Amino acid sequence: MAKLSRDKNTTTLHPREDLVVSGTLGALNAEIIVATDGCGTIGFDARGTFSMTVELSGSVDGVNYVPIPIRPVGQALVRYVAAITGTVQGVWVGTCSQYVTVRARVTAFTSGSMTATLLNSTATLDSSLQGLVTTDIVTVTAAAGVIATLSLPAPGAGLRQYITYISINRVAAALLSAAATPVLVTTTNIPGALIFSIPADAAAQGTGLAIREDFTYPIASTALNTATTIVGPATTGTIWRITAGYYVAP
Repeated sequence: MAKLSRDKNTTTLHPREDLVVSGTLGALNAEIIVATDGCGTIGFDARGTFSMTVELSGSVDGVNYVPIPIRPVGQALVRYVAAITGTVQGVWVGTCSQYVTVRARVTAFTSGSMTATLLNSTATLDSSLQGLVTTDIVTVTAAAGVIATLSLPAPGAGLRQYITYISINRVAAALLSAAATPVLVTTTNIPGALIFSIPADAAAQGTGLAIREDFTYPIASTALNTATTIVGPATTGTIWRITAGYYVAP
C-alpha cells in the first residue's frame, strides 16, 4: 500500500511515487520544474541538437534555488558537475530529498533546442563507488630552479575536490649541497594549509627523491568551487614534478 505525505500547505495528501515532467529548452532562462513530494533522487535526460548550459537546482521554499551537483550516467568519466554544458546528450543524476521542487534552467544559450525530462524518483542514488575511484589526475613539471605550481581547477558551484594522493619528485639538475633547513612544499585550499618538508640533503646531479602520500580517507578541499594548489618553491639546481589524484563531489 502506497504511503501518503502532506505537502508544505498541509492540505493535500500525495502518494509516494516517481514524478516526471518534460519540455523543450530553446532559449536563455527557459526552464522546466517538477515537485519532489518526498522523492530522493533526481534524473535529467537531455536530447536533441543544442549548444547551451543547463543548471539543475532545488528549492526548499519554492522561490529560492540552489545548484544541485549531478553526475553523468553511462559516460566514460563519471564525475560530479555543477551544470550541463555544451552539446552532449545523455542522462545525469543527483539527490533531491532536501527540496520541495527541482528545476532545470538554461543559464547560457548558443543555439538549438533540448528536449528535457526531469524525473524525481523514490529510489536512492547508488554512490557505492564514491570515494573509491580517482577520476582526475593532474601533474606539473618545472624547469630547474623555477617554481612548480600544481593547480586543481575550481570544480563548479556546490562542489569541491577530494584528494586521494599527492606525489612530489625532486630531481637534482646540478650538484646539491646539504643544508640544515628543509625545503617546504606548500598548499592552498587544503585543511591546515598542509606543508611537506623535503630534505635539503646533498645530492649528485641527475639523482632524484620521491615522496608520495596516499590518503585512505581522501582530503576534502577547504572551500567549495575553489582551485587547490600545491607549490614547489624556486630552489637552485632543483627540478620539481608534482602530481595529485582527486575526484569531484559535493
